Amino acid sequence: MIKLSNNQEIVSVSDINNLAKGLLEKELTNVWIQGEISSFTAHGSGHWYFTIKDKNSSLSCVMFKFENQNVLFDPKVGDELILNGNVSIYAPSGRYQFNVKHIEVFGEGALLKAFEDLKRKLEKEGLFEESAKKPIPALPLSVAVISSETGAVIEDIINVLGRRAPSLKLTLIKSKVQGKTADKEITKSIEWANRANIFDIVILARGGGSIEDLWCFNMESVAREIAKSKLPIISAVGHETDFTISDFVADLRAPTPSAAAEIISQRYSTLIDTFIMSQETLKDKLNKNLAQLKENLYLKTSLLKHPGDKLRETSQLIDSHEIRLKDLLYRKILEKKSNLQGHILGLRNSSPANKINLNQTGISNKKSILINKINNIIEQNRRNYLTKISTLEAVNPLSVLTRGYSIVTNQSGKIISSSESLEINEEIQAEFKKGKVKAKVTEKFDNE
Repeated sequence: MIKLSNNQEIVSVSDINNLAKGLLEKELTNVWIQGEISSFTAHGSGHWYFTIKDKNSSLSCVMFKFENQNVLFDPKVGDELILNGNVSIYAPSGRYQFNVKHIEVFGEGALLKAFEDLKRKLEKEGLFEESAKKPIPALPLSVAVISSETGAVIEDIINVLGRRAPSLKLTLIKSKVQGKTADKEITKSIEWANRANIFDIVILARGGGSIEDLWCFNMESVAREIAKSKLPIISAVGHETDFTISDFVADLRAPTPSAAAEIISQRYSTLIDTFIMSQETLKDKLNKNLAQLKENLYLKTSLLKHPGDKLRETSQLIDSHEIRLKDLLYRKILEKKSNLQGHILGLRNSSPANKINLNQTGISNKKSILINKINNIIEQNRRNYLTKISTLEAVNPLSVLTRGYSIVTNQSGKIISSSESLEINEEIQAEFKKGKVKAKVTEKFDNE
């Protein structure tokens, strides 16, 4: 520290910034501010840097990663917010800023509007329809509870089931049920419960809280994972007056986690009474059946005869069967004998010698018929031959020669039928019955 001659102290820039920082943080702590976001930057480090404004002024703000990781929404320019924190100075640059510890949308109107918008959207898609609900098993054997491992919720469920259904197997799937990443853990837990294939039903459980605390159960990703689940899901979120989107999509809504445990164990609590009633019913049926059997036994006993009578009847029946058997055998013997004689006669008639003699006679007859047919065919062919010879001789040109005619041809051998086809001095040839001559045309004459 430097002093002037008049003992006036001189301080550094850092000292004055740190002094102002201390004064501001001491006097302006736990301050609530309302304003509209005019600029917003989400830094890669996870910190948020933004500016809020009203009609007359603006204020730089910062919300560090460890403070904003539980915020259920992503702020954007134009949002009207309520902020809680303290006023400070960033000493290295001397910049005046507001360190935000808590942030929320101005009034619950924005969250309620988002809730109603998503509800209408999913309802329009049919996710709330009763036809889409899966039946709740009456006697589940294995139950998965998706909830936080701390708090009274899981203890309440264990106490109810331990009292009402001690044989039911309970598995806790640990998940956040509040905060910015809770919806992702819940969807992963539902997906894992379905993939494990060891549970009969799933309970989504959480205690009461503000609309911000329960907001992860109003997320669209959670609603769609519930609708996609093959396992039936009971939504047991908050108190009886709290309603979330999960309640509408789930297969059943329970007003509280304890009520959900009572619902799935309801049939277990009545099992003993059911067993006693079934035992009495079974005892009555057995007594009635025994009485009926006794009555039937008495009737059948009265129908029983003395063994001696039964033996005599049996002996007489055997004698009757013996006589009938002998008669049957005698008739069979006669029938077989008659069949045998018929077969012998048939064999004699079918003797090869008889067939040979019969066939020889037939062959002789057929031979005679065949010879006659052959002779007739030969004679017929001979007569046809002679007729054709006569016809050929009649039309043979050479036969004409025997009657004094001749055949005249030119040098090329063509038969001449008219003098017009010949030329004077043309050589011709004439054929007679005996011999041929050559001549020369000296003169032609017409028939006239």
